[in-house]
Amino acid sequence: MKTFQRIKFKAIGITAIMLLFVIAGCRKELDYTPEVFVSAQSLYKDQAGAIAGVTGIYQQLQTLKKSDYQLIGVIGTDEARCAYQAQGYGSYWAGVVGIDVYDLTFNSQNADISGFWSVCYKGIANANAAVLNIPQIKNFGDASLQNRLVGEARFLRAVYYFYLVQLFGDVPMPLENTAFDNGVPRTPQATVYNQIISDLKFASTNCWAKSQLGASAAGRANMEAAKALLGKVYLTLHDYQNAKTTFEELINGNKLTLLANYADLFDGQHENNTESLFEIQYSTDNNNNTQGLQNLYGSYAGPPVPFQQFNQHTPGYGGTVITSTAFYADTVFAKPYSWAYQYDARYKASISHDRYDSNGNTMSWWADPGLPTVKKYDISSSDIDVYHSGKNLYYLRAADVFLMYAETLNELGQTQAALVPLNKIRERAFGNSSVNYALTDQVSMREIILDERARELGAEGWRWFDLKRTGTLISRVKRYDDPKRDFMKKNNSSTDPHPTQEISSKNLLYPIPLSELQNNAALGLKAQNPGY
Repeated sequence: MKTFQRIKFKAIGITAIMLLFVIAGCRKELDYTPEVFVSAQSLYKDQAGAIAGVTGIYQQLQTLKKSDYQLIGVIGTDEARCAYQAQGYGSYWAGVVGIDVYDLTFNSQNADISGFWSVCYKGIANANAAVLNIPQIKNFGDASLQNRLVGEARFLRAVYYFYLVQLFGDVPMPLENTAFDNGVPRTPQATVYNQIISDLKFASTNCWAKSQLGASAAGRANMEAAKALLGKVYLTLHDYQNAKTTFEELINGNKLTLLANYADLFDGQHENNTESLFEIQYSTDNNNNTQGLQNLYGSYAGPPVPFQQFNQHTPGYGGTVITSTAFYADTVFAKPYSWAYQYDARYKASISHDRYDSNGNTMSWWADPGLPTVKKYDISSSDIDVYHSGKNLYYLRAADVFLMYAETLNELGQTQAALVPLNKIRERAFGNSSVNYALTDQVSMREIILDERARELGAEGWRWFDLKRTGTLISRVKRYDDPKRDFMKKNNSSTDPHPTQEISSKNLLYPIPLSELQNNAALGLKAQNPGY
């Protein structure tokens, strides 16, 4: 659809030589806008060039979160899905629907899958150049800063590889000293994870703490973020003892805190806050630095007048691509108490139950083909329009750490202890301890924590990875992401326009992009994941 703006990248093999961006000075926090292209040798010759080069690596993460690539990790789960209308927006958006329902378009030529792969490897290539060249700069002038910049590059490399290994399994793993003459073969997952852990350990030692960075460097990788991601990697590997040690060091040593008001996290007025460990920076100062998630997550209709004239109708306004599932909009917020959603502060901050017609009047979703929409990405009066928002997006925040810590303790058989971090999240959500969880068995606690992650972190990009990690992806999608059931229930209809949900065990891995199989001399079509 022409109204949906996105960044397109031509799929390329990882053997391409990547150029680094020279970055302009700060406006909001980090300005990712590329101004000129230079070689790595020309860029990494002094301290200023090193700062500029590392800043450029953040641009790929910004790209992964600013438009429909962000949907990878959100759709195809129990918390969000594509509206049935999206399949009629053209072949590109039919491919996005395919990621949601795992149909025939969920294949090696899917544009979102190949684009996500390509952007990750662009980030890795730029990170590799930084890791290789920064230590070689003579007369740098500040050893701590020099090590910090390498730490930032290694943190970002870990971020990109962590996405790739979870989505694709064995993946090519070029590093700063990798030769490309004969292509790069797929590296076993265990080896990729070892490299991720190594990078994050280096980053947690050499990146500065948030307090050291200060406001002028907000948005840069920091010690707390590196430790949080390291703990998440250990949890993903089911290495619970190392996860426990990492989380306890972070929670106790760095004194993690939550914002008092959950809604403040998403109002655009509390960016880079005390709860935030690492967030991706956007700004309306430059249109290239904006994100357009509201256009994907917004409502079906809105008044056809300039933005400044319908500020009162902003909530829920936007495109018709993503809706919540019935599970995320209603069921999970009603558990374990049928009345809980009325008092859970996260419900009103996360869900827009009403939509607006072309006259600006509210309409119930029961009269509309879609479900309630995700409110977290609503634009504010300071944004340009539904396509250009300057609101930052979270990658890691303290609430995620507390919930991962609870999961870790429970898996270690310490279910009683797991209640402490879990109920810390509940008390912020309800404003008191009256709905705190009491001691239960380990199996029941697993589902409790998984539900709590949905309420707390819905549509923030972790759900697919959470479900895969806990071995519940297939069962939860089949149980809760059922467009046919939702549509027919609401419309009293015997027919359903939604595509059939076709998830199976092969979908625990994404298909390797065809472009990579063709362009990487070490691969070939036989290197594809099973079932594709």
